[in-house]
Amino acid sequence: MSHRSLLVAFAAATIAVASPVAAHAQGSPPAPVTGGIPLIDTTEMIGPGISLQHLKALAQSGWYDGQFMTVDLSNSAVSTDLLTSGPVASGGPLSTAANKAGAVGGVNGEFFDIGNSNAALGGEIQDGRLIKTADIGGRQHVGVSDDGIAQLVDLTVNTNANFAGADHKVLSINAANGGGVPADGMIAFTSAWGTYSRNRGLTGVANDQIAEVLVENGKVVSVTPNGPAGSGTIPGDGFVLVGRGAAATTIRALKPGDPATLGYALADNLAKKMKFALGDGGTIVSGGKVVGGLDTSIAPRTALGFKDGGHTLVLATWDGPGGTGKGGIGIDEEARELVTMGVQTAVNLDGGGSTTMVARALGADDATVRNVPSDGHERDDPNGVGVFVSKGDGKLHQLLVNPAAGAASADGGVRTFPGLHRTLVAEGIDDHQTPVTVNPKSVRWSAPGASVTGGALKAPAKAGPHGTITVNAQVGHEKARQKVTVLDPVDSVELSSERLSIADATPADATTVSVTGRDDQGYTAPIDPRDLALDYDHSVVAIQPVDGKLKITPLTDAATILTVSVGGKSVRLPITVGVQTKTVYDFDDDVLARWRNNSTAATKFSVDPDGLRIDFDAMRNVGITAASAAQRIQVSGQPLRLRVRIKSSINVPSGLTYLAYTDANGKGNGVYGTALTASDDWQYATFTLPANAAFPIAISGFQGINTSVAQQKAGTFVLDRVEADVPTSIDLPAQPDLRPDSLVSDDGSLLQGHDTWQFATLSDVQFTADNPALSQVATAAIERIRKTHPDLIVLNGDITDRGLPQDLALARQVLTNAGCDLIPVGKEPSANSTPDPKAGSIPCYYVPGNHESYGLGNVQSDLTNFTKEFGRPYRTFDHKGTRFILLASSLGSLHGTAWDQLPMMRKALADAQKDPSVHNVMVFAHHPVDDPSETKASQLGDRDEVALIEKMLTGFRDSTGKGAAMVGSHAQVANVHRVEGVPYTVLPSSGKDPYGTPDRGGFTGWVDWSVDSRKSADQQWIEADVRAFAQGITLDAPDSVEVSKTAQLSGSIVQPEGVSTGTRVVPLRYPMSVGWSGSSNLAIGSGKAAIDEARHKGKVAILDPRTRTLTALRSGSVTVSVTNDSMRPYTDDGSLAPITTSKTIKVVPSTGDGPR
Repeated sequence: MSHRSLLVAFAAATIAVASPVAAHAQGSPPAPVTGGIPLIDTTEMIGPGISLQHLKALAQSGWYDGQFMTVDLSNSAVSTDLLTSGPVASGGPLSTAANKAGAVGGVNGEFFDIGNSNAALGGEIQDGRLIKTADIGGRQHVGVSDDGIAQLVDLTVNTNANFAGADHKVLSINAANGGGVPADGMIAFTSAWGTYSRNRGLTGVANDQIAEVLVENGKVVSVTPNGPAGSGTIPGDGFVLVGRGAAATTIRALKPGDPATLGYALADNLAKKMKFALGDGGTIVSGGKVVGGLDTSIAPRTALGFKDGGHTLVLATWDGPGGTGKGGIGIDEEARELVTMGVQTAVNLDGGGSTTMVARALGADDATVRNVPSDGHERDDPNGVGVFVSKGDGKLHQLLVNPAAGAASADGGVRTFPGLHRTLVAEGIDDHQTPVTVNPKSVRWSAPGASVTGGALKAPAKAGPHGTITVNAQVGHEKARQKVTVLDPVDSVELSSERLSIADATPADATTVSVTGRDDQGYTAPIDPRDLALDYDHSVVAIQPVDGKLKITPLTDAATILTVSVGGKSVRLPITVGVQTKTVYDFDDDVLARWRNNSTAATKFSVDPDGLRIDFDAMRNVGITAASAAQRIQVSGQPLRLRVRIKSSINVPSGLTYLAYTDANGKGNGVYGTALTASDDWQYATFTLPANAAFPIAISGFQGINTSVAQQKAGTFVLDRVEADVPTSIDLPAQPDLRPDSLVSDDGSLLQGHDTWQFATLSDVQFTADNPALSQVATAAIERIRKTHPDLIVLNGDITDRGLPQDLALARQVLTNAGCDLIPVGKEPSANSTPDPKAGSIPCYYVPGNHESYGLGNVQSDLTNFTKEFGRPYRTFDHKGTRFILLASSLGSLHGTAWDQLPMMRKALADAQKDPSVHNVMVFAHHPVDDPSETKASQLGDRDEVALIEKMLTGFRDSTGKGAAMVGSHAQVANVHRVEGVPYTVLPSSGKDPYGTPDRGGFTGWVDWSVDSRKSADQQWIEADVRAFAQGITLDAPDSVEVSKTAQLSGSIVQPEGVSTGTRVVPLRYPMSVGWSGSSNLAIGSGKAAIDEARHKGKVAILDPRTRTLTALRSGSVTVSVTNDSMRPYTDDGSLAPITTSKTIKVVPSTGDGPR
């Protein structure tokens, strides 16, 4: 079936609903100009006059991930207010505060006293009521007035306490004052403060300089003559005054029963009319222009801006890549983006880990986090800006049809497979675009050409001419529809986990697994649990469908293998429940030599009878680190949890014990663990390791952390041992054989025809000027390739093992002498040229690998030397209808190696889309998008960049019907996988010993390619002959086979080591293209039609090259042969002679019924 129309947009979420008043801001906000290439660019309506744009793009400076909520404040259904988690001195997730208040969206707010009181630094007005003042020293503020005008505002507050017959100046109300309360100053707290210590602003002040008074109902209740100031709940009709120095002396003169009042009022008349206000980090846009001198450092950012005379509010966030906290933008860039959107005034809000955007989808009940907070989760922020929509008439004005939970595809679309289900839900909104309950029984569903019941669509065995089904829903007069794409049949099944290890047999440890199907072109869709057949031990786990996934609840400590089957395909999931606890290290060796201090300040180490003793003063971080890599604690296996047995004389809050480790890839990581309680008893800090950790790991350090200055105390740790909880053992299922991809020729025969042409690829030879032995491989391989008469050769990186000038000069010499005409950029032959076989050379295009960037000591540098020798390391050119895009990935990413090549690629694809002379596209880069091995160590490191490449290529394929493919190397494992219609190939190593195992593509060789320029993406437009080098071949076959019977053939090759004798044994099967041939009475082909044709032509037998099955057709004898390329030092054409072995098989009459 055709996939050209797969990416069909489903029913628009931008709903035309009459708003109470005309929207002031027309249309969607203009996309900020980033100069980047978008991975995501979507805009959705959140409410009347409220839109949310998500723009994630790769620019020269790195990843840019912005969310922009534009709010029409002139819409009478729309309002704004301050979001808080409750008391001033507290904090909580923004999503919790938004949903509790009923907001449809919002962003985090003001900077705050992080790690201590959590109170915002600035003032707060909520629903027109002053909650707190700014910290002493003042703060700039911003907000929205009662009449819906966003503006900067002065929140100066005139505050006095009256007692003892006089007014006394109060410097702040409900402010933490982390910067300190000045001498003789007085501050106030009300019930809005919460229970946190009121001494935060007096840290370090002598207790005899502090006094506090509690007042209720205008009367003094109690006086505390000395510090520190107290904590705890303040009555709703009361307040607390805290004084320092002279103010403390004044407070001490009070007695219970004395009259006392607290009076305060906003000084500015405009401030008195504010619906909400909060502090900010300063103005960054003024008068529509960027303010000068802004911070250029990169971090996640949050901003609030306004335009249209304050009638349009813009709330914006910018993330770092993947939530790492290591990206984002500078405040200067933040300001430029807002100016691009027409913002007249903007302020910077709290960024970093606080940056959070929440929004509620139309028809949904709750707002969800839309960005990726850099802490990996929502931070406990004190406040935020909330956007609200008033409840409408409650009547259904618009019906929406969306995929049910877990039913959306990875791209947000709706897909299914022939004969399988996809569940849709009908939701509604009223005249204010707020949710309306839709009774499922009231929805009338229909789907021409398919069946749908209660929103559950069952796709027909074959879809319509465009591969789509339109599902209709109707409630009363309101109608909606959803297009569902029906892919090709399920070709493979994938699970979200490859293995489940559940620590404890409790319901709390239940986990979910999603099931995804993939068709033969690599398009994916989730599989509805109702379509799955499950086989497992029901006494070990219970499994039930939840939100489109499988919920697996552990029942007892044991193990089972879950087999998930659908459409004749299956996948197996090992599940273990329970752990065994093992001690991996005792602190009983030379601990003083093994461990070093890793604390905020100096500590004292000593040997304790129970382990390592650490004595320390009051500080934030207390811990240890291994003295060297060799001293790290090696942890075998794949533990679920690690524990440190410890005595601690101090409290360490939950989530602030920390265990540092190095993973199997040498990358440093860390995980936070459980709390420690001040005690003389032994206790455990427990650390749950992430499921995606690369095992085995080595522990490198431990810390106890307390970010609250008030809680930091001197004390002692005694570290006793480290334990690991190792999962219950299970016999893992055998690794399934590789699934052959049709891109790889079974027998080495390639596409032939008037419009076909061939090219070759070679990579990973890896010789140097001072170790040139493997250059003989390059010579022999290129001489051999030239004998097959391809039009060109792509040298896909790591031809050399180093990038010094002498190495690259040798590469030019070796390649040129072997017959490579190394084509400079801009000097490519004409698109329709064919090399003259008698010319003695062939066009070669050199793509640099990582080793071409290495210098002395195997230290990676850059491509300066390569560029001097071979020219620009990236390019594009056309040849006989194929557009080649050659990219440099030497530094592990495309944008990190050379940014300009990505805009080049984007333009090359855009031009190819419109150019009728371009029929397909081939992209090359040394690093593959995916490393087939489990370690994933040899692939493009930026996975967002990979997603961008995949999106660009699939988008090109689906919009044009033209083929697209990408080829990588580096992983040295011959492999093909498909993603959304595009095949991605990894080339075998040509010289260096491969990384992978021989039975899964770990062999040396080269690849011959054939391209059919006139075939579309849905046809076999490209085919590869994966040719493995051999020094000997073994063919295993029976001596005889009866007519009508079959025999399984097998065998292997032994590969050379470079050009010398080797020992690597590689089976004769995929991903190698096996060079099958034989006598004239032997047919070679696959399928029933091929068998029928062979029988019709009187062949004695037929060999299926894909299954390696010989079918006997009539009596006689056949000879079966296998031929592979040799790899010897090149001397003359005779040294290129292939390796061949043959076996004769007799076909004898059948001893049973049937043909003889």
